Amino acid sequence: MIPTPDIIFFGGVFDPIHMGHVEAVGIAQECFPNAKIVLVPSFVAPISSEDIKHVATAFEDRVAMSVVAFDDWPKVNVSSIEEELSVPSYTHATLAALSEENPGSSLAWMIGADQLANFLRWSQPRKVLELASLIVLPRPAISPVDILETSKSVASSLGFSTTWDQDNLRLDLDGGHSIYVMEKSPTSISSTEIRKLAASDLQTISGKVPPSIMEYISDIGLYQQCIDG
Repeated sequence: MIPTPDIIFFGGVFDPIHMGHVEAVGIAQECFPNAKIVLVPSFVAPISSEDIKHVATAFEDRVAMSVVAFDDWPKVNVSSIEEELSVPSYTHATLAALSEENPGSSLAWMIGADQLANFLRWSQPRKVLELASLIVLPRPAISPVDILETSKSVASSLGFSTTWDQDNLRLDLDGGHSIYVMEKSPTSISSTEIRKLAASDLQTISGKVPPSIMEYISDIGLYQQCIDG
């Protein structure tokens, strides 16, 4: 029997945390009510090219915003583990460290469908699936069954044998983990756009970020100094 995750890790730059992130966590909680969810802000985020993704805001502020946004969610925590790891912050290395911190737990890493499409370009993607299951959040234009098909193609390309469970939107891997596809999709919101809006008029991001994040941005003047590209 494939175990359901005990801990779901949700990695991202979170610059800033917005309602799309909050909705994603809510979807995970609804589907895995017994799991703990841990946000993992990226210290330095890799992208698929040789370049390193620009991060506009200090790590400490992005961690603080992650904590503030989910202060009233008892099963949601935040980990600053990537501050202690080598850069850039590759998921397989982060998961290896998190696995050591949580021996005996069944782990999962939550991503968007767009990240699944590029998964084979990640650093050591097979290692990721050896360490944890994947939870995939769909996009409105792509059906969950199509995402499950993509999951099977990805897993097969990495040498895994798979068992298809279309009724539960789950692909079980011979290594003991699974790829779960969620039926609901969070609202698509751009953190870059939020930073630009906040720089010109803070009130324009109302409703796009939690009220606690609006207050945090206002209190420290975050994003007010310049408009980034």
